[in-house]
Amino acid sequence: VTLSIMLSVLLKNDKNAVQSATERNSYLEWTASAKVPKDAVSVKDGQKEYYIAKRLPQCKVCFFDKEKSSCVTWVQERENRSDVRYDEIMFLENKDNFEIIEWKKYTNQTIPHMSVEICDEYFIAKTEGDTDLTTESVTETTEVLTLNTDFKMQHLNIVEYFMSSVVTAENLEVLKHFQASNKNCKPSKHTVKFDQNIDKTTTYQTGRTHTFGVNAEISVGGKILTMGNIGGKLGLKYDYTRSRSNTTSVVEKTLHSVGMEVEVPPNNSCTIDITSNTFTAEVPFTGEITRVYKNNEIHKTFINGTYIHQEVAEIQTLVNPCQPLSDRSKLNSERYITNMSGKKKRKKKEYKNIITELEKGSPLPKND
Repeated sequence: VTLSIMLSVLLKNDKNAVQSATERNSYLEWTASAKVPKDAVSVKDGQKEYYIAKRLPQCKVCFFDKEKSSCVTWVQERENRSDVRYDEIMFLENKDNFEIIEWKKYTNQTIPHMSVEICDEYFIAKTEGDTDLTTESVTETTEVLTLNTDFKMQHLNIVEYFMSSVVTAENLEVLKHFQASNKNCKPSKHTVKFDQNIDKTTTYQTGRTHTFGVNAEISVGGKILTMGNIGGKLGLKYDYTRSRSNTTSVVEKTLHSVGMEVEVPPNNSCTIDITSNTFTAEVPFTGEITRVYKNNEIHKTFINGTYIHQEVAEIQTLVNPCQPLSDRSKLNSERYITNMSGKKKRKKKEYKNIITELEKGSPLPKND
């Protein structure tokens, strides 16, 4: 079996492009070190062990030979070897051997999901024979180094919160805007009602996302923070678009109902705003993740993360100052006609002239 490099340029442009294990979705990480890290990922070519690394700054593939402090690659039967310093490379590390790394067959011209990627578009593969392996020259015996995502349970146990580093914020948001207008000559009453389910979210963010196609949920144990612990009035909303983060969220929906009656003066318009005050807190923590695979293997590792608590602290109703409507002339003329009812009749022409002046914006006659 010959260890080789698989070049996947063609598959990267495929709509079924592979989801890389080292891109963002695992606890694998690239580490700079003055020696080979304890949990560095290695592969074997025969009896010889090589560590998966990448050369800097251009990011070139490197199988690191610890004994000779050199990078090795193969083209057909020819071995290419070049000396390298430790400060010129980064090692792929699987801390506490938390992830299970295994070989999977390259089938149907498709690189398996969660394959280990070095730099852009390069994956670790092995095959029988001495070919320079690319996506166009694979065989039925070709296997690709991948991550095992077949686990049934994960549990995060909180060890410690760092309350001295808590970050809090408040945000005022308009949930609903109402407008009530009264074009009549008398005050009118308007009823404003608002009902909405508002989320309260508690989130544990552990630094990376994991994984595509996995249904296992993560449970959380240890001390659970409340608003009283954090020092807020209440509050929460979570941004689900954060990248490079494994999030475990609990969402509670609470029905908030607001109702009030607003009296609108004659020929006025009033606006009413329903606002929410959202409190958010982010608290760094350390914890231990336990993962149980379907073959009953148990793996553990310590992690650093951020606990995010976010909920609506209060709902408020704000009645803004009312503003007069622009068409006041019509109201004045209506008032004049109302005031004159029952009084001494005037000539039709005189009434018509007065109303015409009122509609132009003139004040009411003093004697009337």
